[in-house]
Amino acid sequence: MTLLVETPPGYEPEREYVLGVVLGDWLGLEWKMRTADRRDVRISLGEDAVILPDVLFATPPDEWLTEGSVPTLGALEHDVLGTAFFMLTRYEEIAVAQRDQHDRFPVGASAAAREGALGRPVVDEAVERLWEQLQRVWPRLERRETSFELVLTHDIDHPLSTLQHTPRDVVRELGGDLVRRRDGRLAARRVRSLLGKRDLDPNNTYDFLMDVSERHGLRSAFYFLAHRDDAPRAGPYLFEHPWVRRLIGRIARRGHEIGLHASLPTYRDANLTREELGRLLRVAEAEGVEQDEWGGRQHYLRWANPDTWRNWEAAGLAYDCTLGYSETVGFRTGTCHPYRVFDLRARRPLNLREEPFQVMDVARASWPQLDAIAQQCRRHRGRLGILWHNNTMLRSAREQASYAEMIERLA
Repeated sequence: MTLLVETPPGYEPEREYVLGVVLGDWLGLEWKMRTADRRDVRISLGEDAVILPDVLFATPPDEWLTEGSVPTLGALEHDVLGTAFFMLTRYEEIAVAQRDQHDRFPVGASAAAREGALGRPVVDEAVERLWEQLQRVWPRLERRETSFELVLTHDIDHPLSTLQHTPRDVVRELGGDLVRRRDGRLAARRVRSLLGKRDLDPNNTYDFLMDVSERHGLRSAFYFLAHRDDAPRAGPYLFEHPWVRRLIGRIARRGHEIGLHASLPTYRDANLTREELGRLLRVAEAEGVEQDEWGGRQHYLRWANPDTWRNWEAAGLAYDCTLGYSETVGFRTGTCHPYRVFDLRARRPLNLREEPFQVMDVARASWPQLDAIAQQCRRHRGRLGILWHNNTMLRSAREQASYAEMIERLA
């Protein structure tokens, strides 16, 4: 059974893209689109039909991608396709000029945060409402089934606490161990790592992270950073250090994923993105790493729409997993499902998918907040994405026990 979708004229590439994601990729339905002289969207099969309002795509062309065209989510409540397009493409991150000190779109500028909806996957909710409408009219329709999945990712910004850090950095961390954290044993481990005992380094939590994942049948993804500098780097990269190279091979041999944590200046630089990936791939090949696909995340979640997606597609990466917020938990893209991305400037889909993640360790969310996000992902049979650094909140036995308990409860 093929659904016929009749739409008003205009925005044909945008409409075809969002119909392909919602009806095709997510619901698994056959469909075709036809432009008609109408002001709403009509989905039909024979004589019966479902009618949807057309709000976002009713925007005049000369106002498209301007700040004045940004709707409230309330205005899009019944415009399922408009809601999905607005959130998935991060429309507001082009239309709204506001940025933070790292040139990132701030959470407070998002429509979801302003309207108290960041904790809800508003796109998934809209798609569920559409499916209910379709089923009422055509009870024999069958959708593509998905299941809840916990996805653990780890950004490796500091592979070791002393690697490519200045003596001043190391002294400052030692002072923090003794004064702020009041942990003499942690300071001693840091010093012994500096003297060559890498197994004792406070940041060497990789076996622990893999042990926790494997206990629950999970495959973690470890995204390795090239360098921490604000500008392109001429010297060796972090993942080219002999100890880190061996670590990459060891992680892969245990069945976990290796990925790219693209450095700060890459987010608007396609050539630098390609270079960093190429250097990581050469390291991986030398260590015997074989993967069907490669993906990762931008350092500091530094992302520009659509430049960063274009860079990743041009480099040959399969997926990006950058679109979350460091300040809080929530659904930046409005969904807990992966999806094909769309270039708003070029008006075309890209050969790249966005993988959802909703929780970052530095947000320091409470258990009720984490559980609420997890329940949403379970309800919509999607992916709960967790970002936990190897060097964050894992330095003591108590912190490691807390992480293990969190994963136990979420999984």
